Amino acid sequence: MATKKIVITGCSSGIGLATAILLAKENGLKVIATMRNLQKCGDIEKAAGESLNKSLFIKKLDVSKEDSIVNFTRNILEEEGSIDVLINNAGIAQVGRFESVSMEQMQDVFQTNFFGAVRMTQELLPGMRKKRSGHIIFVSSIAGLKPFPFLDIYTASKFAIEGLVGSIAPILRCFNISVTSIQPGPVKTSIHDNVASNNQKGPEFLCSNVSENSNVLEDSDNKMAHLIRSFHEKMLPDVWGDYQPVHEVSELIKKCILEEKPPVRLQTSDEMTKLAKQILVDPNGNHTTDELEAYFK
Repeated sequence: MATKKIVITGCSSGIGLATAILLAKENGLKVIATMRNLQKCGDIEKAAGESLNKSLFIKKLDVSKEDSIVNFTRNILEEEGSIDVLINNAGIAQVGRFESVSMEQMQDVFQTNFFGAVRMTQELLPGMRKKRSGHIIFVSSIAGLKPFPFLDIYTASKFAIEGLVGSIAPILRCFNISVTSIQPGPVKTSIHDNVASNNQKGPEFLCSNVSENSNVLEDSDNKMAHLIRSFHEKMLPDVWGDYQPVHEVSELIKKCILEEKPPVRLQTSDEMTKLAKQILVDPNGNHTTDELEAYFK
């Protein structure tokens, strides 16, 4: 059986690292694990053990940079001929009041979470289409179905991924190419740690700049400060308190890759499937909005 070649983005930690290590230990799989900063490759090199430079190879790739994507894909296609599976995993989060998030911050999130995944797919898709075989996986989030206040831009980027997946999946099936969106909830990754770290700073982290004079808050700003405190004290501990072990997510990704007909969307736990069902039977969005609003009362 021919070796199946897999490219994974964002492998310095979290889901990317765990998935790369797991797949590299599977017979018949060759993993190209990428990260934007090779100085952070220590963890994956240690975890890879004997797989390193045998079935797992580490390459530099910054999905937020067009030249990095073009150079990487050109070189990897020259070396490998074609890629069988692309796992778009690289991602970043942005926590903050919507009106305080700068356009630069928004663009950074979308450049990594959405456009980076789009460009990687565009570059590797022609080879898959030519050989009438392939699998493109987007590590999305349940936030791509269920929005979360104060994670507005992150949520929007994941909604964009979900729209893309739903749009391209039926066309690519005509070429025997599968498309899958992986929809985890809270997972113990660097994104989780960053959000949790911001929470430990207290509500003042998001309350900053609510008013030019923090001692004399306007009524609307005072209300916003209250909502932010509710986010920190009620919603965030509830939503981010119990997280799924990263190895469970990587095991599901592996199973998905090895399936003959992978799903278009895959929630990574029964709880996330339950959330997805709730969203999909809430056509006017009131139930979901009411449920989230309750955190702020």
